[in-house]
Amino acid sequence: MNLIQNAIKTVRVESLVQGNEFVQVSVADTGCGIQPKELTRVFEKFYRGESAPTDARGAGLGLAIVKSLVELHGGRIWVESTPGAGSRFSFTIPVDPIRNVIPND
Repeated sequence: MNLIQNAIKTVRVESLVQGNEFVQVSVADTGCGIQPKELTRVFEKFYRGESAPTDARGAGLGLAIVKSLVELHGGRIWVESTPGAGSRFSFTIPVDPIRNVIPND
């Protein structure tokens, strides 16, 4: 949720792709992007990127919490970014096939 709340400020929801076993959600923004050397750290607790806007608020916990929640559900999360052109955060979580959710009549 925090990932989506952060992204809504300057993003468009990019895609929701449902396969047989996983749902993938991607959120892209058109912000300042993330430097390549920072990509491995963005999901660390309390990490605030060097390229973050000076008026950015927060404790640096949001992405760490999102990562923990995604992984607790058996999923994975990753980021792709181009400095100066924005970032795309994506995650997948496993889902039960629809036939297991809809009761038989």
